[in-house]
Amino acid sequence: MAVKPELDWGNPDGHPDQGLPTDFIAETPDGYQISLTLQRNEDGVIVCSGISVKYLKNKDHAPSNPINSRYFQLLGLGSVLSSAREAYAGWADILNEVYSEMEIERSLEDWTPLGNQGFPDEKYAAVAYMYVKFVRQGLENPVTALAENFKWDKNTASSRVMEARARDLLTKPKVGTFGGRLTKKAELLLEI
Repeated sequence: MAVKPELDWGNPDGHPDQGLPTDFIAETPDGYQISLTLQRNEDGVIVCSGISVKYLKNKDHAPSNPINSRYFQLLGLGSVLSSAREAYAGWADILNEVYSEMEIERSLEDWTPLGNQGFPDEKYAAVAYMYVKFVRQGLENPVTALAENFKWDKNTASSRVMEARARDLLTKPKVGTFGGRLTKKAELLLEI
C-alpha cells in the first residue's frame, strides 16, 4: 500500500495566506485519514507541526494494515508531506489573490475628490485591474461590467478606463475595440 502524493487535501482549516497553522486532511485508499498541521516558520519555510493518522473504514474491526513502522515506510511520509506542502502553498496563493481582489474592489467604492490633487494612480490601477478581470472572463463589454459592478454610469466607467490608459496603467488593445493588459507600473502599484 504505497500512498502516492496525489492525495486530495480538500479545503484547509486555517490561514495559509498568513503563514498560520493550518490543518490539511486527506484519506488514503486503505481507509486511513491523515491530518497534517502546517505553518511557516520565521524564515518563511513551510514546516509540519502536527500529524495524525486514524483508521476510518470499519471502526468495529482492527485494520488489515495496522499502523506500525512498516506502515509508515509504505505510506511514504516524505511524499505525503511534500504533497501537503504544495497544497499549503497553493491555498496561500489562492487566498492572497482573493483578499487582494477584495481590497482592490473596496478601493473603488469611494471616489470622493481629493481636491486639486485628483485621484492617485493606485485608484486607476485598481480600475485597470478590474477591467482586465472582466476581459479575462470573456465579457464583450468590460466597461459596462465595470459600470454595473460599481454602480457607475457608463460614461464614468469609460472615462476611468481611458484615464488608466493615459496614466500607463493599462495597455491599449492591439486588435478590436476593447482589451488590454495591466502594465508593470500598475502591477507595482497594486503589489501584484
